[in-house]
Amino acid sequence: MAYVSAFAAALCGLVLLVSAVSKVRGKAAYAEFVASVPAFGVPAHWTPLFAKVTVAAEFLIAASLMPSAALAASGSGWWLATAGLALAAGLFGVLTAAVWRAVARRTGAVCRCFGPARTVLAHRHVVRNALLLLVALAGLAALSNVSTVDATEPGGVVLAAAVGAIGAVAVVRFDDLADLFAGPVPQGSGVRRRKPASRRRTL
Repeated sequence: MAYVSAFAAALCGLVLLVSAVSKVRGKAAYAEFVASVPAFGVPAHWTPLFAKVTVAAEFLIAASLMPSAALAASGSGWWLATAGLALAAGLFGVLTAAVWRAVARRTGAVCRCFGPARTVLAHRHVVRNALLLLVALAGLAALSNVSTVDATEPGGVVLAAAVGAIGAVAVVRFDDLADLFAGPVPQGSGVRRRKPASRRRTL
């Protein structure tokens, strides 16, 4: 079970770290992220605060998960992983709900999770976030069985964390992989079209 938590900590931690860094790597990148927030239903006057809290949460959770994945090989750091995975599960839950809402309402929201993007959010992105939530919950559940930690092989933990890192790369490049295997999201599919206003005939 310790292998599952090491995998989850590495995957979730690296995904959140890349996401946070990509948002603040420059003024233009951060401005684009802030500009994308209202499409998720956040009121305009709350947008700056929401953006700051999101980035801070991503850095904080990544800072707890990345060291815990490294410390797992020595049989320590499990309390740090527990806190990090619990926070990650909460964040992924909120993000999954936000993306689902944007897709359901066809707001035309674009995911700026990993830097500049042009792909409008679709159901595939809801699935992606839901899978991240399940990974975090699985890692958290694995940590509940503390008795297995003593029997864990360090090499196995390192391998699990490495696989988690590979999984994180796949998540970061999700749009490219999805376009390759399922095709690109149709243009305009995520935008609700307004019905033209009826014109009154004048006699």
